[in-house]
Amino acid sequence: MSVIKRTAEQGIHRILRLRNVPETQWPERVKKTGRGMILAGVATVVPLLLIDDIPLPGTIALQLCYAVLLCLGVILAFDSKQKPEHSGR
Repeated sequence: MSVIKRTAEQGIHRILRLRNVPETQWPERVKKTGRGMILAGVATVVPLLLIDDIPLPGTIALQLCYAVLLCLGVILAFDSKQKPEHSGR
């Protein structure tokens, strides 16, 4: 799973570099992009709910988009690394 996360982050970093976003903002932008992917994934389910007669390839494509966007979004939005706590003492 780290390969998938690393590849997705590299792609996002490439886009952020092209848009001249400072590197200090990249981690927050990656999380924000992950949250956007979750919302976009949920939005791909809406046509399946509203339209009755979607052809089978269309249904499969929308379900695949849903799965990929939701999984990537969760991987990027919720970082599993714990930040070290600094005690004041």
